Amino acid sequence: MLCGAALPAAADAPVRTIEPFSGSISDDGDVCGFPIIWEFTGEARALRFFEDGQLVRLQALVQESGTVTNLDTGEVVELPRTAFYDRFDLGDDGSVIESVSGLSIRVTEGGDPLLDVGRFVVRFDTAELLQSSGQHPIREINPFSISDPALLGGFCDLFV
Repeated sequence: MLCGAALPAAADAPVRTIEPFSGSISDDGDVCGFPIIWEFTGEARALRFFEDGQLVRLQALVQESGTVTNLDTGEVVELPRTAFYDRFDLGDDGSVIESVSGLSIRVTEGGDPLLDVGRFVVRFDTAELLQSSGQHPIREINPFSISDPALLGGFCDLFV
């Protein structure tokens, strides 16, 4: 005699993509006292996970590099290539939790190194910072936006 039990539905196969990106954030002088622009380019090797056709998780290995420029003087600071993992968990209840682990900003030229490195976890739907371990002088300025000009405040001291 065979006993039948319902098996859980199999998860959909993850969808893999490689997504190049580029962008910039600028400020006319409110943040640092001089106009500044952060330009970046990179690639995200992403995996999207679905259950019953619904996106439940997105995770990516992000590699990026860029420059920060003082637009008054033309001085440019290179941001060498970095790599970090970025993961978004999407809950049935509408929750969105982002976990970032690794090195997202590295400046070693000049004086003291500027590093944004470690683990950082935020919950967007409730605007909560859940965890911050390591150094996050850029990300902690505004944990909920990657396009806020206030983030440039973390780079001001590079031009003093």
